[in-house]
Amino acid sequence: MIDLKRLNYIGKTVDDILEQFKIDYDVLEGEYEVNVIDKGTHGIFGLFARDAVAEITITNKYYERKLKDFLENIFKYFGIDYFIEVTSRGKTFLASCHSEEIGKIIGKHGKGLGALQHLANIFLNRITDTKVTVIIDAGNYREKRREQLKQIVEHAIEKVRKIGKVKLDPMFAFERKIVHEIAKKYSDIHTYSEGLEPYRYVVIEKRKGAHRNEDRKHQRNATTRN
Repeated sequence: MIDLKRLNYIGKTVDDILEQFKIDYDVLEGEYEVNVIDKGTHGIFGLFARDAVAEITITNKYYERKLKDFLENIFKYFGIDYFIEVTSRGKTFLASCHSEEIGKIIGKHGKGLGALQHLANIFLNRITDTKVTVIIDAGNYREKRREQLKQIVEHAIEKVRKIGKVKLDPMFAFERKIVHEIAKKYSDIHTYSEGLEPYRYVVIEKRKGAHRNEDRKHQRNATTRN
């Protein structure tokens, strides 16, 4: 379990602490863990009484529910039927959204989906004590987008080998990451990002010395054949 929020509570009893905690955070059973530091005591005739002390850790289940509620409210605003599933691993939360009208959420070139993910990240980071990441996939858009980006990169690399350098259109962070991953398998190609959000883009260029390395490789192959 990743410690996203840890709280210290003091009360007359542990039960009192948990009751107040649930009111403060709208938390359900199974969404928190309690470490009782001191059970406290009523003392003798009120003398030597001691408050209870507990350390409470909110688990990812709580944040998964809160993120799902947040996204459902947005889908309801659009008036479409939907199914949302939220899972998490460490500090990364993945929301899979499905609907027959998912295009209303994705928007042109995925801009709606990018905006929704940005809002979801702001929402969830405001209620945690540490930075978390929200990734939203709507209608398997990311998988489809990966295939599109693969074609874009391969076409761009063909141009790079002719003119030396190509600048792609501005992309979301997750798209730029995919571009970098795809380009890694080309040893003669180098990629990096430039610009400020939301206009940040990927530059694809030929590695320095790529021609010389290719020439040496051809020479070695020719020598071996001879």
